[in-house]
Amino acid sequence: MSDTHFESLRNDLEALAVPEGHTRNLRWLGLPLAIGRTASGDYEIFIRGDELRASSSLVRRHVQHGDWRPEEGGDPFSASRIVLPAAPHFASVAALIAIELLRAGIGGPAGVQPAFTDVEPIIEMAIRRGALSEEVIIGLIGELTLLRQLLLARAGEPEKMLRCLDYWHGWREGGRDFRIGNHAIEVKTTQASVSIHEFSGLHQLEPAQLPSGEIESLHMMSIGLAASNSIGENLPAIVSTIVNLLSAPKMGAELADEFLRRVSLYGTVSSSGYSHCTMQEWSAYGTRYTHTFLPRLYRVDDPAMLTLSRNLLAQTFVQAQGLSFTMHIPEQVSAFNPAPSWEAELETMVID
Repeated sequence: MSDTHFESLRNDLEALAVPEGHTRNLRWLGLPLAIGRTASGDYEIFIRGDELRASSSLVRRHVQHGDWRPEEGGDPFSASRIVLPAAPHFASVAALIAIELLRAGIGGPAGVQPAFTDVEPIIEMAIRRGALSEEVIIGLIGELTLLRQLLLARAGEPEKMLRCLDYWHGWREGGRDFRIGNHAIEVKTTQASVSIHEFSGLHQLEPAQLPSGEIESLHMMSIGLAASNSIGENLPAIVSTIVNLLSAPKMGAELADEFLRRVSLYGTVSSSGYSHCTMQEWSAYGTRYTHTFLPRLYRVDDPAMLTLSRNLLAQTFVQAQGLSFTMHIPEQVSAFNPAPSWEAELETMVID
């Protein structure tokens, strides 16, 4: 297929009208292959037939097999679906994937699986720019777990809930995940059953000087999350619970809208972010996660934490700049570290 075909298909997809309600507009490119557009503006790639087998774990999370309707009241068809965001440049991405599938012979006698396998690396590259990685997803769930706890303790009190929302800084790049007065919290998540965490630099474990001249009281929240087929909650579920808290009577819609805006900006350095309104049904965000251990809130200034410091590095040839490292933190560091109750310790930081 020539470049002209690519340009023609891309133009067709860009011009594909965004429907209303639960309908979808489809462009069939042959019996097994179609590209659709939903009311949210997302692009959908449909490959008819049995469920596809993906070798990439990332692609597996994004391929959803089921029965789909071309429009409201239309006859359903069985297909595997891949969803791409509504941003205009994803019309080009959808066109590229479709053309490569056709080139690989998706409509041929060998069936759809061989063609899909050939094109899967291209699909994986597209997905990496279209959705959050699993590492980022569990990081966001970890931070929202802490935010939800703060909000639950102040349910129905708009001013206090607004302050709690402003405590969360993790949606911005850089800085602490939470800042509550003189207290700062770095939230670390792991899929292990123990507190093993990666650090991108010494700054994550070094108390900073505040504008007041005081040194911040730095804490680290350790959360273990593992994928589950039956229990736990997924990212859309925890976002929805927080939206419900922020949308209670007397709250107004503005607070929930601002929260969703901040969530959508989380992790956008490496992807287009998570837009709850349009992506909550995506299969990529359907994975449930359950806690592998009870969350632990560590006090970083405890000497028993045995953290790496610049003074220690000064005695070596190792340069602090660009240093990354892993810490395996014991379940119990000292008598009161981690805090016996992370929820109660969190409350001591908040001044209502």
